[in-house]
Amino acid sequence: MNGDQESKSGEHESGVNKRRFWVVISILFIVFFLLIGGLLSVRTRINRTEQALGPASENLTSLQRIRLTLQCSEVLGKYFEPVNPGSGQYLLEVEPGEGVASVIGKIADGLSCDAELLRIYWVYTGADRLINPGRYALAGSLTIPEITDLVTAAGNSLVRFAFFSGMRLEEIAELIDSYEFSFSGQEFLDAAQNYPSELHPAGETSLEGYFVPGTYEMSRNISLEKFLINFVNVFDRRVREHYEAAFNENGLSLHQAVIMSSMIAREAMSSSEYGTIASVFYNRIRAGMKFESDPTAQYAIGWDEESQSWWKMPLTAADVMVYSAYNTYVIDGFPPGPICNPDTAIYDAVSNPPQTDYFYFRAKCDNTPYHNFSRTYEEHVAFGCK
Repeated sequence: MNGDQESKSGEHESGVNKRRFWVVISILFIVFFLLIGGLLSVRTRINRTEQALGPASENLTSLQRIRLTLQCSEVLGKYFEPVNPGSGQYLLEVEPGEGVASVIGKIADGLSCDAELLRIYWVYTGADRLINPGRYALAGSLTIPEITDLVTAAGNSLVRFAFFSGMRLEEIAELIDSYEFSFSGQEFLDAAQNYPSELHPAGETSLEGYFVPGTYEMSRNISLEKFLINFVNVFDRRVREHYEAAFNENGLSLHQAVIMSSMIAREAMSSSEYGTIASVFYNRIRAGMKFESDPTAQYAIGWDEESQSWWKMPLTAADVMVYSAYNTYVIDGFPPGPICNPDTAIYDAVSNPPQTDYFYFRAKCDNTPYHNFSRTYEEHVAFGCK
């Protein structure tokens, strides 16, 4: 009897052990397949992230790469959306030696965007080691990869491009070469002197006169096309939209007003005389007189080897009689185009000149930047320097 019980007990225990064995095997299979599935899911997420953002930085450890890749995969779509469409332009200034956390904080505050998204992306791509000092124009319409490209690629930092009232296109071209833009001064000159009329503010083909002087911040990598379009847009905003109606009321087309303003820019040595010189030119137009403006003869002469200048001084009697469509001593009315690029203060004077009865002006003989204004030619001659 006892032998039968022991035999049955052994069989029972053996059956239990077999069941346990298969349960353990089943669990191990489940764990194995779950592990394989998890690894495949992770691999899929890694592949998707690398396809979208590129491989993780080689400066990261293996664990860091996996962790950051998975973090990026969770928010992958956000990297291809504008960081904050409602935010305007923000001027970022990165100081030499400034920490990455500080730069990220500036961008996040300036554009009201997610600093953590930016931090993860920069560490993942290695951009945190490539930030260049400089000034950058950022906007909420940019994506995080676009912002990253701006602050890490050489040549994207802004430079202050400045030129003064009274400069002609050739002088601006010389400046462009000194700024080392992506285009040369000669390329600029060729494009500015042969601009599409359908894009020109006045329907002309030369942008002489249509560059508003001042200081502008722009990337050295800016294309020539965008460079020109930007200045055309500035002219439209600051001159055409603001003054064109007043020019027309004074009997001038937009192009004629720019021409007159360009002559004033070279005639006046003090802004206090812009309006008075404008009144002289208006009076001459009404009287059917020639402008007889020295700067138009200078423009016609062009580069002067002796003085190494585009504005020959002094002019001789032969100089003022040189034949050119631009020389207002020999032509009637307006020259075909402006002779330089005037600033907005001159447009303001041309749009609303004072009423005077002056027809002549000439520089005073006391070495001041002022002119004597005359009603008659006799008065004008009498103001000549002895």
